Amino acid sequence: MELDEALTALVMRSGDRLLAVAYQLTHDRADAQDVVQEAILRVYSSIRRRGLAPDDLYPYLRRAVVNEYLRGRRRRSSSEVITDRVPDNPGVPDDDRLLDRIAVWAALATLPERQRVVLVLRHYEQLTDREIAGVLGCREPTVRSLARRGLIALRGRQAESQPLKEDRT
Repeated sequence: MELDEALTALVMRSGDRLLAVAYQLTHDRADAQDVVQEAILRVYSSIRRRGLAPDDLYPYLRRAVVNEYLRGRRRRSSSEVITDRVPDNPGVPDDDRLLDRIAVWAALATLPERQRVVLVLRHYEQLTDREIAGVLGCREPTVRSLARRGLIALRGRQAESQPLKEDRT
């Protein structure tokens, strides 16, 4: 199968999954689409240039999505502009699950990028520490350390946001 056909088939089969991973990292649909699109373009041009296609393109492309997200965060952090305008906030239904999900995403957004990547890959993609280490290009103990620090930070933020309930017996 030719590269164009293989990549097209992969995007048709797993594009939504890649988009979901990117969305978990960015929390913005447009940004997630941009990340996936850039990752696909980089992978395509890299394989074309080098002539080497991996056996399984999905893990390769997932790693490219993570790398593109991290690259974009570094690039954007130096060019962000802070304004005094508050963005419009559409009304959200008062559903506890939805509110919990929003709270978790807001807490995830406060984590450093690598901690967020580890938690998303571990809990959303169900990857092992070894697989995550391969994606990030680090050692397994580093993955465990990032996950531990990320979870501690999330638990701390959750404790801060929930007022203590008094026992009224």
